[in-house]
Amino acid sequence: MTPFKSLFGIEKEDIQHNCLLLPFLPPGVLDNLGIKKLSRGFVFSAGNVNNLTVINTGMGAGLTGDACLYLEKSKCANIIFFGSCGLVNPHPTLGVGSLILPSCAYAYESFSDILNNRLQSPFAARPDQTLIDRFCTSTSITPHRSNCISFASLHEEEKFIPLFNSLNAEIIEMECAALFLAAAKINIKAMALLYISDILQEKRFYEEASSTDKKNLTESISQACHAFLSFVKSS
Repeated sequence: MTPFKSLFGIEKEDIQHNCLLLPFLPPGVLDNLGIKKLSRGFVFSAGNVNNLTVINTGMGAGLTGDACLYLEKSKCANIIFFGSCGLVNPHPTLGVGSLILPSCAYAYESFSDILNNRLQSPFAARPDQTLIDRFCTSTSITPHRSNCISFASLHEEEKFIPLFNSLNAEIIEMECAALFLAAAKINIKAMALLYISDILQEKRFYEEASSTDKKNLTESISQACHAFLSFVKSS
């Protein structure tokens, strides 16, 4: 068995032109994409449908960044990251289930620095704009565009809301900055599409979602999956 297959569950030669990276598998996502199951590797899981490889990376910046780096010298040309995010402040038009397209991701990925309040000056990692333009013209969805914070602690995030607001970052998640930087390093185009799963100080990530929120999440995941398949057909 090759090292790549040991890690991903499939061979590097099986990687397709487009890759969809997910830190975890939301309910219904594989059915919506037309995939029965993923092949399990030692670290990641992967599977193919048409011209798309789906990779379950696990949560966190390191795992997402590493999954991206391992795709170097494969057939992958485009990476889309699909995951959840938190809404920093209540918003008049955004809520649980809203789809977000990050314009940039500020990297605050050191848990130790967060814990000891030694945060560095903000660094904005950016997705590939040409990929975003192609994705948006190939689909019918209209996600809200926003800056985001890639932050390494769920426990500490509420303490830093003033910082997030100062950066005009409406959402918080864990992986986007690592993905954008890793993809740029290996010359692969990357973008992210996120769905809001919680609202800081109002609807926490560990609380049971209401029936309305569950319905909104199910619909947004389905819409996003159809958008991914539309993009694949056009690319």
